Amino acid sequence: MSDALPLVIRSATTADAPALARVFAVSIETKACSGYGPRERAAWAARGTAPRFAAMLDDQRNSLLVAEYAGTVVGVAALTASEVSLLYAAPAAPAGTGGTLLAAVEELAREAGLTGLSLCASRNALSFYLRHGYAIVAPAVRPLPGGVSLPVCLMAKTLGA
Repeated sequence: MSDALPLVIRSATTADAPALARVFAVSIETKACSGYGPRERAAWAARGTAPRFAAMLDDQRNSLLVAEYAGTVVGVAALTASEVSLLYAAPAAPAGTGGTLLAAVEELAREAGLTGLSLCASRNALSFYLRHGYAIVAPAVRPLPGGVSLPVCLMAKTLGA
């Protein structure tokens, strides 16, 4: 018998917006250090404000999920149409949190009748998505505020039943 606390995946609510912003920012600052410089990380993290997450939650086109561990939000993922539009796990999240969130988003997609997903992967997330069956489609650039551009990779996956 294990005493480990379970990781809980649930739908996000507007009350989660501040926690989602914190997970977003800390994930970028700690996990993207090897792939992006300070200016890129700052511009990227600046996009993840609590009001922006609240707006995403109010938009019916988005399905946002959170991962909670010991009562704390430690991860966030979103499905927008057929795109995994975001997936972030805090450094304090238990191992496997990102994969668990991705599996939950893929299940949402299957339930919606989707047969495939696309996403835009940062350099630091590329190997994660490759391990989870996503294929590289093309390199791309994501424009950010302040004239900053973030080199990324477009990826896709066909979903099985």
